[in-house]
Parts: sequence; C-alpha cells; structure tokens
Amino acid sequence: MMTADRIYWVALTQFRAFGAVRIGRLAKHFPTMDRAFFASASELVEAGIEPEVASRFLQERIHIDPEEKMRELEVNGIQAVIVKDDIYPTLLKEIYDPPAVLFVRGTLPDPSRKHLAVVGSRKASRYGRQVTQALVEPLAREGLVIVSGLAHGIDSIAHDAALHAGGLTIAVLGSGVDTDSIYPSGNRALASRILASGGAVISEFPVGTPPLKQHFPFRNRIIAGMCHGTLVVEAAIKSGSLITARSALESGREVYAVPGSIHSLLSEGPNNLIKMGATPTTCADDILGRKAEVSTQPPYEPTNNEETLLWRQLSSSPLHLDELVRASGLPTPKVLSTLTLMEMKGVTHHEGGNYYTRARA
Repeated sequence: MMTADRIYWVALTQFRAFGAVRIGRLAKHFPTMDRAFFASASELVEAGIEPEVASRFLQERIHIDPEEKMRELEVNGIQAVIVKDDIYPTLLKEIYDPPAVLFVRGTLPDPSRKHLAVVGSRKASRYGRQVTQALVEPLAREGLVIVSGLAHGIDSIAHDAALHAGGLTIAVLGSGVDTDSIYPSGNRALASRILASGGAVISEFPVGTPPLKQHFPFRNRIIAGMCHGTLVVEAAIKSGSLITARSALESGREVYAVPGSIHSLLSEGPNNLIKMGATPTTCADDILGRKAEVSTQPPYEPTNNEETLLWRQLSSSPLHLDELVRASGLPTPKVLSTLTLMEMKGVTHHEGGNYYTRARA
C-alpha cells in the first residue's frame, strides 16, 4: 500500500468514533483514504457514517496532523499494518469487524503457523498457574504461537511459559503499544522480553491511548480472531475470558477449557464451557489432536523409608512443607534433604513458597 494512503488510514484511527466498522465503510466508499479524510459531511454520510458522527469528525479533524502521527509511530518503533496488507493476520480478516489498522511493535509471525489464544483469570490460583505452565510450554515447543493479553494472572503466565520454552508469543493490548501506554505497567518488562524473543505487542488503539475499561472487549475479539483456537484455563462465570471464548465460537474457532473443582468459582467458567461443547483439556495433546504417548519409563520406586513416606503424600496438587512434615512424621531437615534428593532424581518439583508436587512426566 502506498505510504501516502497509509498515513490517512492512521490519521482516521485518531478519531475515536471511527472504529473498525466505520473505517471499513469509508474504505469501501472512497477510492483512497486521503479522500475519506478530507471528505465533506455529506460525502461521509453517503459512505454510511451517521450525520452526528460526521459532524463531530469535521470538528476534530482540524486537530489531527497525519504526517505528525506517522512520525510518532516511527519514533516509537511502531509499524502500522493495514487490513489490506499481506502481513495482516489472515484469520483476523475473517471476523465480522477486523481492525482497520493494527499498531505493531516487533514481528508478526508467519500466519501459516498455528496460533493459540490462552486466557484466564487475573487472580489465578496455584492450580491455574501450574496448569498454564504445564500446557503452554509443550505447545510452544511444538511451534504454536501463544497469543494472550499481557494481563496479570493467566495471561502473564502463558506469555512467560512460551518464552521459557523458546517459543513465540504475541501480546494484544487494550491500550496503545508505546512503552508509556503498556498496561499493566508492571508487565512492561515482560513486553520487552516478548519483543526481544522475536514476538510482537499489538493493538488497534493509537499511540498514547490509555487502558480504558471499554477497550478490553475489543482487545478480546482480536485475541480470539487471530487464533485457530482459544484455551480458557480459569475464569469466573462473568469475565473477559468468557467474552474471548464467545468471540472464538462466533468466528467458528475451537474452544478448549481446563476442567476444575466444582467448588471453585474460577472453574465455573471453564466447566460451563465444557457443558456447552468446549473440548475438555488436561494435556497438550488434547489441543494438538493426538493421543498422549504412553511412557516407557519404569515407574519411580522410593529407595528408602523417608522417600516412601513423602512419595505417598505428594501429587500433582502442590503441598506445603509444613503439611509434608506433619503427614510424614519426619523432622523438617530430613524432609527438606529428602525432597532435594528426590528433585535431583527428577520425581519431585519445588513450586516455590515451600510447595512441592510430583514432577510432571
């Protein structure tokens, strides 16, 4: 696309009332977007813009400098990817209202690669954190691009797990992608790691856009829209994660859900999705569409009484050191030394905070 016309695509996004649908109408009606930008009110109405919106745009247009907005992108290392560009995510073009412009820092992966959205609660439980790591790492190693929203909780864990596995991940924001606008601010370092690893941070919102509450449903449709499937780990019955899942369903994409305790509020969302037909997901192979391989490794056999006592207590659910001491009847130093030896054998895992589990196979 000609650079001159790209300038006006970007300029039109500066008027907040011009979302994906309205800019789409302009693109269909006008031969070039500079014609749309400088159109009269009556021409805008002919293009399908409501009269009051057209009037407001003419009032605000005088304050928008298209060339200055492009320079602003260059200074911040941001690329404007237009819906007509070849590098625009292929699947995202298929949704009802694809963003007219994506503001991109970093590199968009090859669109032929499988993309998986991973979403969940900002207040993830220990179970949710553990499950996210256990699922995302092998999927990222298999080459799936992990897409999430950079929020605290499941989103952050998914991005981090993908990076830990040496995979690619994309963060989709409900704010601008310039450093000062990245939200939450505590995840700016994570965003930098995503970029350094060859991934991308993207948004349909221009530079300097704050993370307003109403932006996140729009962000969620992008997360679902650019992916072949969406995995919901933990979510309350009313949450943004379920909005993402609904967007995926409306676009005809796969939805995967991690089952959880019927007593956990954070499992209500995934459990309900499973009732509605989502794929119950307990391992990476459920998403990869293959049967889990049967391990050929011989089962672990404790070599002494201390290991036997601790092994009986451990499971995939984290157990605190104090509980292991009480249950085994062993002194704390002996429990710690035995757990260390078992971890060296690869049969236990220290989850942090003095919590231990059996190691994942």
